[in-house]
Amino acid sequence: MLNTVTIKDVKTKIGEWCKLKRQNQNMSQEELANALNMSRLTIQKVENGKNATIDTLLKIAYHFDSLETIHTLLQQEIENSNRTSLY
Repeated sequence: MLNTVTIKDVKTKIGEWCKLKRQNQNMSQEELANALNMSRLTIQKVENGKNATIDTLLKIAYHFDSLETIHTLLQQEIENSNRTSLY
């Protein structure tokens, strides 16, 4: 059977990552929301794997110093896609 990653799987992982990063900094959802100028409900939705805007996700990534990592992964994916096969 072919294992595939779904959008729901990725949203769940993003939520887990956000919650872990927030807890590692001993922040409440309210504190993170205030730091990002958004509502606690928005943070709660992200952490629960619910729909979030790309802007919200990128603001969270920036706050947790992960924006460069995301950029690097995307750049690598682009570079890998642009390579032509020798075969």
